[in-house]
Amino acid sequence: MIYVIEDDKGWEDYYKRILGKYPMRFFRDGIAAISGMDEEVPSLVFLDVLLTGPTGFAILNEMRSYPELMNVPVAVVTSIQLDGELAEKYGVVAVLDKGEMKPSDLLDLARKYA
Repeated sequence: MIYVIEDDKGWEDYYKRILGKYPMRFFRDGIAAISGMDEEVPSLVFLDVLLTGPTGFAILNEMRSYPELMNVPVAVVTSIQLDGELAEKYGVVAVLDKGEMKPSDLLDLARKYA
């Protein structure tokens, strides 16, 4: 199951269009996503950084504090410039720029981890 944590409906529609053949759950905020992970551990998480409520990095920090979520692959999808060291610190498998990414970037990650 792929989890998409994104508060923008337009981006949610984009994921559905590109990754529609994969089972996905969508969350508008990190608190709901972490609660959802209590029920089912995702195979891959696409995570926006700038969310309403806790930021993507707060969610990553929370995820990495649970042994069962520590190794879940997370791809950060954002419109802000990120420090590579910061992403590496959290074990992020990919950082995708919303302005430059291609559908194949999402598909490649889904094929690899989902």
